[in-house]
Amino acid sequence: MTESRTSLPGSYEDLMGQARAAHNAGDIDSAIAIHRRLVDRLSRLSDRVLARRPELHDLHRQARLQLTNLLVRRGRHAEAIEVEEVLLHTHPENAVLWRTDLAILRIAKGEIEAGLAELEALAQEHPDDPVSWLVLASEARTAGQLARSQTALDRAQQIDAQGNREPNGDIQYERFLLYKALGQLDDALAAWEEAVASDSDKAKTVRRVYTMLTEAGRYSEALSYVERDKNRLQAGYQRALIAHLSGEPEEARRQWQMVAALDPDEYEYGHDAWVEAVLRLGDPDPALAWLQESLSQVGTARLVFLAGVGWAMHDDVELAEKLFQRAIDLSRQRRLLLQKLDGADWRLLDSLVADDEIKAPLKSYFAVVETLRR
Repeated sequence: MTESRTSLPGSYEDLMGQARAAHNAGDIDSAIAIHRRLVDRLSRLSDRVLARRPELHDLHRQARLQLTNLLVRRGRHAEAIEVEEVLLHTHPENAVLWRTDLAILRIAKGEIEAGLAELEALAQEHPDDPVSWLVLASEARTAGQLARSQTALDRAQQIDAQGNREPNGDIQYERFLLYKALGQLDDALAAWEEAVASDSDKAKTVRRVYTMLTEAGRYSEALSYVERDKNRLQAGYQRALIAHLSGEPEEARRQWQMVAALDPDEYEYGHDAWVEAVLRLGDPDPALAWLQESLSQVGTARLVFLAGVGWAMHDDVELAEKLFQRAIDLSRQRRLLLQKLDGADWRLLDSLVADDEIKAPLKSYFAVVETLRR
């Protein structure tokens, strides 16, 4: 007889299962409440019990980390910090990881100087570890402190070179992002090429390169990088966008139709390019049908936002509002300091939804809103 693996009602495993089910159903608030119950119960276990059942010690860690992530999705960074700080005492063997994570949470909360100072202290404590300096460089860049980012990045590269290692593609890619933020596009291109030379997987980030060039109006150069993108969803979408921006609407539509004719399930990434191409053709139904089947597996913030646009095209304001808020929540989970969707997102919605009465209640989800069409 096969032994049943069903969790007993009210057990630790049952609560974890309930939390996962609530999360998968999109009920974040219920998932938070269940995780809190689980964390509270696990926190009361004695050292003797944990020594006898070490799996509960690990479950405590998992539950706190998952609760932290859920709180971040809701923008409740102070609570998230309180939850994760306990791990410094219960799981001290990973103290560097927890301190790094807590510093990043403080930055997301708005305590930028305190968070960056903690990351700098960690880097100083491990002066021969390029990764600590690279994390500081990345977070300083994200916070807009570009000079501080460059100093940390130079330090990471210096340590990496002294170690007689192979050139670090992650360091060069971060330098690409820094130069991009500084507006030094030619230096950014050179850094990206060095990153790819060091780590061939970085070639998959070429979309960021041709997007940067497209935004700068350097369309010919952008197209040369589009040719290097092996993902046909992304490459085809960008060709269409450049044609659109170049005043060639018929060519843009032809390219979007070519993308829409592809099967997105055959591609590992770039699904948002396919969805947006379909939406730009004016009929959201194929995109919404695919999203209904796939969003739970590939639910990036961008795809959730595009689902909201699709439902707005169907005049479903209530569902669009929920999806726009979920897109913002997902971006917070990735620790982007995002409170609202940006102006480019608004322009896409504005171009695809003609009815001002539909768009008016959606304006509050966007940081930059241009005048509604008359």
